[in-house]
Amino acid sequence: MKFLITILLFALLAISFSSASEDHFQCGRYACLPGHSCICDNGVYRCVYVCEELTIVQTITDSWVDSEKKPSVKVNVDVINHTHRTIKDIVIATDAHLNSGQIWGAHLNGFFLDFPDYISIAPGQKHSFGYINRGTSAAHLWVQHVYISA
Repeated sequence: MKFLITILLFALLAISFSSASEDHFQCGRYACLPGHSCICDNGVYRCVYVCEELTIVQTITDSWVDSEKKPSVKVNVDVINHTHRTIKDIVIATDAHLNSGQIWGAHLNGFFLDFPDYISIAPGQKHSFGYINRGTSAAHLWVQHVYISA
């Protein structure tokens, strides 16, 4: 009986450890999964897989190979507001290793890009920023968090 209880406790501990070590992030009282977006709409939080409120459009505007024969691309990014309300507190996530000295119009904080506090995007408008990425393609970007004003 003690052996059975020990095995059960060990199994519960293993499950709780694996659940706690996943990469969830806080979204109000919810925890969003990696790759999902946290939307705060007038104080109501929700996690979504596809953020329909914003579109991220990336355009490669230049490319080159440096003296070490490593390719790089210059990318222009437009973040477009598709709602009928103003959007602010936008955080864009990436899984690329971007260099903070090669980003303009946004701030790099680890694997997150955010905009200055004074930036908000009116309905139907866009905010543009850019970066240089090592390689021949644009970085993978997605909306991590957005706040939609009342």
